[in-house]
Amino acid sequence: MNDNLKVVIEQYLKIESNYAVIINGQYGIGKTHFFKEHLAPMISKLGSLQDDRKKLIPVHISLFGIRSLEDIQTEIFLSIHPFLKNGAVKLAAGVGKSIIRGIAQINQLGDIDKYIADVNVTKKDWINYDQLVLCFDDIDRKSDNLNIKEVFGFINTLVENQGAKIILIANIQKLLEDDDYQSELQEKVIGVSVEFKPKSKSAFDEIIDQRYKSPFKLYHKFLTENKSLIVEVIKKNEDNLRNLIFFLEHFKIIFYGLTNLFQSDKDFKINEREKQKAVLNFSLAASFEYKLGKLNSTNFNEIMENQRNVPNFNEFLRNDSGNEDGEKQKSYSQTFKEVYFGSKRYYYFHSILTYLTGQNAFIEASLKEELKGYFIVEDGSVPDYQKVYNQLCYFDCLDLSDKSYRKLTNQMIEFAEQGKYPLKDYATVFHFSSRFNNVLGYDLDRLKSRIKKGISKGKENFKHVSHLRFQLSISEDTEFKDDVIEIMKYCLEVNNQIETNRNTDKTEELFQIMKTDFNKFVEEARSRENMFRFQPFWTKLSFTKVYSAILNLSNKEIIEIAFLFQERYRQHIYEKLFPEKDFLEKLKKRLESRKSMKTNNLRNSTWKFLIKYIDQSLANFPTK
Repeated sequence: MNDNLKVVIEQYLKIESNYAVIINGQYGIGKTHFFKEHLAPMISKLGSLQDDRKKLIPVHISLFGIRSLEDIQTEIFLSIHPFLKNGAVKLAAGVGKSIIRGIAQINQLGDIDKYIADVNVTKKDWINYDQLVLCFDDIDRKSDNLNIKEVFGFINTLVENQGAKIILIANIQKLLEDDDYQSELQEKVIGVSVEFKPKSKSAFDEIIDQRYKSPFKLYHKFLTENKSLIVEVIKKNEDNLRNLIFFLEHFKIIFYGLTNLFQSDKDFKINEREKQKAVLNFSLAASFEYKLGKLNSTNFNEIMENQRNVPNFNEFLRNDSGNEDGEKQKSYSQTFKEVYFGSKRYYYFHSILTYLTGQNAFIEASLKEELKGYFIVEDGSVPDYQKVYNQLCYFDCLDLSDKSYRKLTNQMIEFAEQGKYPLKDYATVFHFSSRFNNVLGYDLDRLKSRIKKGISKGKENFKHVSHLRFQLSISEDTEFKDDVIEIMKYCLEVNNQIETNRNTDKTEELFQIMKTDFNKFVEEARSRENMFRFQPFWTKLSFTKVYSAILNLSNKEIIEIAFLFQERYRQHIYEKLFPEKDFLEKLKKRLESRKSMKTNNLRNSTWKFLIKYIDQSLANFPTK
């Protein structure tokens, strides 16, 4: 790995010089790792120019966030302090003089003079610059408080006056963005500039061997078996090894969670390899996108709230946007799929995305349900309709004979017409049937009608898919795109109907709980873990029935309802709850109009308390 770079550094250390060497490269490609794991061990074996018996001491110092020259000097001293603890070895005067202000910053070390050589310490026990090899890393990421000219001035003093050997690690492109940086600085201080060229395959091997070969043997075996796939993604992201490590550490949790599921459920173990590969592909893509800043917790929240103008996975329906020349813009979803999946089948995993972006912990059961939706197993085997669908996936279908291709496609359409497939697959069924310029010659309007018929027929068996929009996707060059989008929209409409029916049922259940177990009702209504906290459930119920139920509450329960309203309609009310304003106004009016309210008693005091809190809640709604 970068053998030429090692030779360049070794030759630099063996000659008299008055300049520094810079190792240049993009962020995250392994420059620091290479210094610590390859250059530092090599440097430690070399003798100094002045005395071959004294081995060189590599000193790595990150300037990330460093605010002053004194901070740099302090870091230098702290790096060599372990050699000075016993007092037998001291700093040569030149070294001490160049970093004395840094030493002075560390008050608890006491008398500074005890670290600097005097006439009583023989020269062979001095640490001089001819024994130190200072590596200044992250120069381009220093604090804005520290001027780049000061840094290069300090380095120039060391190489000119002290003959120090200095290696810099930086991204020169980022240095050039610093207004105070001038190429003359580099020309004066740096004698050799070497490009660091990461070798993804060997770097991958080295990283997984160091981290996982011994303690996580099963994981190491899986990573090794899928090396080419992972390295391909690394290369697509400028060989960023820092992002690779993020992926490896997070995917370890997913991998062992998935392994536990396979071991505990025989049916789920069916299609184990395919499931592992699907999870790996999506985890790789999401990890690198997240670390690159293209996909982050902020825009992920916006995605979930379906905010406008946010580039996200939800843009597959956007087919009318374009630039000034009329060319259609690719959505983030399309680009994401093209970059990471190409011809591979795309599987979206919400449980993985929320985990990688820090929204949720990784939950094995959630991933299991998602995989069961993609890889259908019934009675311990893959059903016929799924086998047919799988045979027609890209690019296995190209190996079929024309006769088999037609037969399988007809079978798939028949299964679709019977409502056998999950909602997410019907748009793909249409695409598989009409692709290659409708090579089978179907009447596309009739084909759409048959597929929609199947969707309607299967409605009673479909489960609501919380993130169906994310699972559906279409590229700009899809054949008969408008027809595919039409089926997608129909699937989404049906999915929304299922959700509405489900919510209606759950709302009715909540109302029954209100009448039979009031404490549980309050707990359910307040919980942020279910739909009721953020859905206008009061408007879904008969007002007459709700009013009657409230009249039958005890005084203490009425107080609890008041506090529930206060919490639910605090100053910044969630927008989806706005329709409940009418419910509150109606409830207030009915309570105030009760004739018995004129009587001064404990019950009426309780009703007045509720009315007061309703008034406060209404004041927080926006005016029309």
